[in-house]
Amino acid sequence: METEAAVEHEEMKIEISRKQQYLGDISALCFVHLPSSFSSFPYLLAGSGSQLLLYDLQSGTLITSFHVFQGIRIHGITITTIPQTPSHYSSTTFLAFKLAVYGEKRVKLFLLNIQQQQQQQQQQQQLPCVDFISIHSLPNFGHWVLDVLFLEVHDYLAIGLSDNSVCVWDIATSTVVLQLQSPDKCLLYSMRLWGLNLQALRIASGTIFNEIIIWKVVPPKQSLDPVENSQGIGIILSDDPAHLQYHQYQAVHVQRLVGHEGSIFRLAWSTDGFKLLSVSDDRSARIWMINDERKESDNLEEVVGPVLFGHNARVWDCCISDSLIITAGEDCTCRVWGLDGVQLKVIREHLGRGIWRCLYDPNSSLFVTAGFDSAIKVHQLPFSSVRFTVGHTKAKEFDDRTEILTFSLPRSSEHIGLMDSKSEYVRCLHFTCEDTLYIATNHGYLYRVTLSDAGDAKWTKLAHVSEKVPIISMDFLAKHQSEKSHEVDDWVALGDGKGNMTIVRVTGNVSAPEVAFTTSWPAELERQLLGTHWCKPLGERFVFTADPRGALKLWRLDDPARTLSGDIVKEMNATLIAEFKSSFGMRILCLDASLQEEVLVCGDLRGNIVLFPLLKSMLLYPSAASEVKISPLSYFKGGHGISCVSSISVTRLCANEIEICSTGGDGCICHFKYDRYLKILEFIGMKQMKELSLIQSVSADSSSSSDDLAECNYAAGFASADFIIWNLITETKVAEIPCGGWRRPHSYYFGAIPEKKNCFAYVKDETIYVHRHLEPEKERNIFPMNLHMQFHGREMHSICFVNENVKVGANREHRINDKSSWIASGCEDGTVRLTGYDSEVENWSASKLLGEHVSGSAVRSICCVSNMYTIASDKVKNGQYTAQVDQESPFLLISVGAKRVLTSWLLRSRSINLKEETLGKEHGESANGYVTSLKRSSSMSFQWFSTDMPNKSSSTHGRTGKNGLKDNDDDWRYLAVTAFQVKCTGSRSSVCFVVIACSDATLALRALILPHRLWFDVASLVSVSSPVLALQHIIIPTYPPSDDNIHGHNAYIVISGATDGSLAFWDLTESVEAFVRQVSNLDVEKFMGCQKRPQTGRGSQGGRWWRSIGRSISQRTQCGDSNTEKAEEKISSSPVFGISDLSLVDSPPEIYEVEPLHMVNNLHQSGVNCLHVSQINNLQGLEQSFHFCVVSGGDDQALHCLQFDLSPIQKYKIRFSRHKSIASAHSSAIKGIWTDGRWVFSTGLDQRVRCWLYEVNGDLKEHAHIVVSVPEPEALDAKACSSRDHYQIVVAGRGMQMIEFSASCKSNVG
Repeated sequence: METEAAVEHEEMKIEISRKQQYLGDISALCFVHLPSSFSSFPYLLAGSGSQLLLYDLQSGTLITSFHVFQGIRIHGITITTIPQTPSHYSSTTFLAFKLAVYGEKRVKLFLLNIQQQQQQQQQQQQLPCVDFISIHSLPNFGHWVLDVLFLEVHDYLAIGLSDNSVCVWDIATSTVVLQLQSPDKCLLYSMRLWGLNLQALRIASGTIFNEIIIWKVVPPKQSLDPVENSQGIGIILSDDPAHLQYHQYQAVHVQRLVGHEGSIFRLAWSTDGFKLLSVSDDRSARIWMINDERKESDNLEEVVGPVLFGHNARVWDCCISDSLIITAGEDCTCRVWGLDGVQLKVIREHLGRGIWRCLYDPNSSLFVTAGFDSAIKVHQLPFSSVRFTVGHTKAKEFDDRTEILTFSLPRSSEHIGLMDSKSEYVRCLHFTCEDTLYIATNHGYLYRVTLSDAGDAKWTKLAHVSEKVPIISMDFLAKHQSEKSHEVDDWVALGDGKGNMTIVRVTGNVSAPEVAFTTSWPAELERQLLGTHWCKPLGERFVFTADPRGALKLWRLDDPARTLSGDIVKEMNATLIAEFKSSFGMRILCLDASLQEEVLVCGDLRGNIVLFPLLKSMLLYPSAASEVKISPLSYFKGGHGISCVSSISVTRLCANEIEICSTGGDGCICHFKYDRYLKILEFIGMKQMKELSLIQSVSADSSSSSDDLAECNYAAGFASADFIIWNLITETKVAEIPCGGWRRPHSYYFGAIPEKKNCFAYVKDETIYVHRHLEPEKERNIFPMNLHMQFHGREMHSICFVNENVKVGANREHRINDKSSWIASGCEDGTVRLTGYDSEVENWSASKLLGEHVSGSAVRSICCVSNMYTIASDKVKNGQYTAQVDQESPFLLISVGAKRVLTSWLLRSRSINLKEETLGKEHGESANGYVTSLKRSSSMSFQWFSTDMPNKSSSTHGRTGKNGLKDNDDDWRYLAVTAFQVKCTGSRSSVCFVVIACSDATLALRALILPHRLWFDVASLVSVSSPVLALQHIIIPTYPPSDDNIHGHNAYIVISGATDGSLAFWDLTESVEAFVRQVSNLDVEKFMGCQKRPQTGRGSQGGRWWRSIGRSISQRTQCGDSNTEKAEEKISSSPVFGISDLSLVDSPPEIYEVEPLHMVNNLHQSGVNCLHVSQINNLQGLEQSFHFCVVSGGDDQALHCLQFDLSPIQKYKIRFSRHKSIASAHSSAIKGIWTDGRWVFSTGLDQRVRCWLYEVNGDLKEHAHIVVSVPEPEALDAKACSSRDHYQIVVAGRGMQMIEFSASCKSNVG
């Protein structure tokens, strides 16, 4: 293992991994320009935390990473090329660069060597070899470094400091040769240097007074006394007479620019030095013309040139080229402007605090943005610049391979003037491939349009359903052909205004297609046929029709092979075999089917999901009698709120479960799970697309080999009047086309890679517009791309390891890779993420967004619940309780935060055994008429399970003010959480007990009944004088099993740390056991709360159910059947399935009040920010005693360690044995702590992780400390790995960092 620190204390050797991977904001960007023979695109250097990342933009891969500083963020990178002599070997290309990296008051110089060798057999395959060599580390400066510039003539390095001074460093001699102070001494927010040498050096300084001072360095006309040093004159410190000895340089003001009304955050020079671009806190960017001949003056220069307004928040960065201006801001947008101030493009692809850095390369038209969310997005702008004369540029279109075609209906020229009711216009259109469209009109015509490479449209009239009858709906089904085949076999279903259904089959050669046959039949009454739908799993023999009242009819067509006889076209017969009737009475908009599971899934106009049975026997052997009326199996009301369901798809999860993915007009991608045995349809997850207001569909690219609906890569939809294709993996916008909105007739087509091939057609007035973007597949460059993993966009307050060895799945046999770790994190913006870390490569592997809290309320605390503790029911002998752990317990993730939001997530096994079946005769049809294929996929993820928020009228929270009125409780928030699971033997239900601390100085015990998603108030932990900031729990088997009594007894203890510095111990055993006994008697099987979805996003469902046991038994039922009927009535009338009252066999008591078992007052001098508890197994004492240690850290910088034990002889009696405290464990507030009884790891605002060894005598001894790159750490968690004294430590705050820690004892044998 590579080690950065190896510290030996007595017999302990500490090893810390050098690759302490940081996942956080990107604070610096720089291009590494390469010769065209080397690469067509430059390399990219990015600074993230204290490490430097080098990317190849040709392939979009990370080449290498290198740590520059220790605990200091990289603020900027400057690079220059070192000229090289021709290589002696023609097969090798060698490039050398000099690199200056700066952060805070530090500057380091590096040599970057890039060597690329071409393989003899594959001349196009290049293997780069990259080396970072440290040249020199400059001494600390007295002020922060704002900019660095290489002066090429004398091999100098100009360093701009925040006190408005410039220091010149001689790289050859590693000495300072010049210190120059501006006459206007003031502090700066920004500085930018320009020039090739010292004589041409120009400095732009953005002062704290919202001004920009332009000054330069000039030599005097004659030599002066070298000891004279007046204001604005710098002294040459070099002793080399060949340089600048005995000469003095002056700082001369050129201009003072005034106009900004806020702090100036960034400055950028144009390449010629005549223009300066500035961005500010006032949300504007300004272009200044710099007059180099102007001398120092007290007059203020007003702005010259346009002022760029468009950002709605602070602007952080900018860059300027000969034709474009780019700005990036806190509003998470990056805007492209022309030099005339006209906004050309807006990119919104980042999250959180904003975009820190932007970069533009005019040669390749590559445009890079990076921000707080850790993502690095690369675009290729459709602009390039051509220089005509000095100082004059002209923008021209860049070949982005996008063409716009326009054409009209063939007979549109017959109508002169405005359109009227008799004019022919397009009603429906559908892409089949990038050059073919089917178009249906209001006059009943069906056309096939072929687009040539030259942009011409060839019209072919296929059918005319009826005279002057409009075609209302159209759907298209293509039978799969090989890529090299030039034959077509298309099936088009048409529904007209008279209620007639028409099927048109198109076959033949691509260049000359023909109509094989056409058949029609009356399917509905006039004006009642609103939808026609093919279903791919069913094939071309079955077609659906939809009416406005939620009825769906299934028609069976005769085998087309039996209807053709040579060139004679025979009439096909259509038989109605089934009618599906939705209970909601809303028009069905989309559908999909699973033949293996025999289910049909539909989505309607009002966001409802409906499941119908679809029997194979009905499809293969339809009855000769009348059609079958089929009722729904299950449904989910308001799956997309009140917005329409635009697309739906279904796949198999396991033997008895299917997954449904739907998109809708609420801008959400929703996932549902249907259990065939329980006949329950439940909501399991949602992704809200803030970039799209309506999602038309989602799809995967050609590289995806899984049918897992959670792995969709692309989303297509609309935002206002624009059509957008969005990459869900890289979170980038593939295409944006203004079209007027989704209500216009439109269609789209994606290739294998949508970035390379996408088409969109829409109708405006009488014109059909087609946007086609086609790139050769052989080109491997895909833009836009995301180089770095996207993460939280704001600060994290809580993290926790998710045990990777937990068993999941139907048979509990799936096991996550032991070499990977998963970390759950909660963020200030309300998002919860699951991030993977691969210990083999020592880097982050993936980051999944699980969801977000209601209204984006901040997540303050998060915890995992894995083990299940069981107790015996009242029927067990002597009423004793077991102490065993259920190995098949559900794995939960609990997150709490602002607005008193409590959300639970359930670990979801994604082991998929898929068998897709198709009704048909081609592609190896089996004996029963079905084609099967097997695919497998697995990954680790959590599904949303339940969200709970108390009513404003809840008696648990809220206080009464002096005026007798209840205070507004909207600002109360949960600060800490801990949870554990308990179930009663013989019961199918389990209870997750959640202890939550609120900012109103209350502690409460809640209960979540699984799998019914029902929440209850259980107990209130009283006599809390200050808000609690940290919670932990322990489960102690206080009465172990014996031969006479096979059942044991558990004690449930909660430990809390408050803002007054106290620790409290609470015994919840009586409350837990009493509640579990009552739950075992609850009749909750028919009150499943599965019909709920998060109250997040557009179209979310309102309402909630918060109850206590005392209230729930206030109304007792007299008849179980009547109660069931009332519940069913409530289900059918409510958008969310739930109940307001539960019936109990026995009346339980009201909410319990629990007093603290023990208080440790004034342990800390201020708030207890964090605590952790662990059992100690190596201590000697009573044989039946359990020993624990509790470690805590607070704002007083102190670390306390308490050791206590609990003996079954003295039931529930806590005895403290040792107390160890370290007064100044950190130099700032301690924010996170963890222990396993042997090692203690702590972190604080001093950006240090300290490693303490818990010795036998109870002392804590520090053995190592690590400087982390995470600014303002807020949380710490750790886990023990397989080997002894090997740990993974993760720290989170403004970013997240993983640390590999290992300790080994030195043996003194022999």
